[in-house]
Amino acid sequence: MKLARGFCDLNISASDEDLKNTVLKALSIGYQTVAINREVIDNSTSEKKKRKKGDFPMVPPPPKLELSEEDLRQHGITREPVILTRITVTYSDPGSAFLSKFREVIKQYDIIAFTPTTEGALKQTVCQTLVDVDIISLNPNEQGARFARKLLRLAVERDIYFELSYGPCILNSGSRQRTITLSHILHQCSRSANIIVTSQARVPSHLRHPYDVMNLGRFFGLTEGAAKQAIVSLSHNVVYCAASRRKGAAKCVAQVTFLDTDTPKSKFDGLGNARKFLKTNTGISD
Repeated sequence: MKLARGFCDLNISASDEDLKNTVLKALSIGYQTVAINREVIDNSTSEKKKRKKGDFPMVPPPPKLELSEEDLRQHGITREPVILTRITVTYSDPGSAFLSKFREVIKQYDIIAFTPTTEGALKQTVCQTLVDVDIISLNPNEQGARFARKLLRLAVERDIYFELSYGPCILNSGSRQRTITLSHILHQCSRSANIIVTSQARVPSHLRHPYDVMNLGRFFGLTEGAAKQAIVSLSHNVVYCAASRRKGAAKCVAQVTFLDTDTPKSKFDGLGNARKFLKTNTGISD
């Protein structure tokens, strides 16, 4: 089970041609946990007709990125990084068979994020049990979408987190204004609960220092403490909840740990009989 450490950026685009250098820059400016994000858009519909092969977008396996000790040393990275994989599924039709078709492939990713563009898709995202969702990444450019407050609050109750990405904000003023508007909508609906901030970086120049991101969080309506939690503790919670769902921790799954082979077996003699063990090792008798 991989757990997050330090500052986190849980959205570095896998489509970046210079992915390795983008990840290395993120680690060199202070991030210790990063997630490589692959985006998939489901454009299919729920029309009752025979689908042709290729109607659904293909979902590739999680991307792999290997960083050698030499790579880390050249960029002045002294702490061992945590590199995770993430998939973000954008869809609008809750009747689509996309999730059931690619369920097993989607579950191979460390973090699962959804971008619903309609209220029906958001309801399915929050309530469905086919695929456990860790992050809801609302698209600020979907101006026509209106989401019910009760669905957003239900997502918070189910330990699902909302994502605000500062990457689009540095591209143009229009994206910046729409992202700020979205952040205020989330604040009104959920009091800014369960909000994380990511970069959505596609090139190394889109990355910002963690403390600069905290300052950007103030423009999103977050308090100073909430802005820091958005890239630290809350991001840690996202990774922990995602790992717990995959492991089935909520179902009390037992974990077996093997004892060190160098430990003498005589040390554990009598464990099968509690009375004998207590009498032998503590002197307590009946």
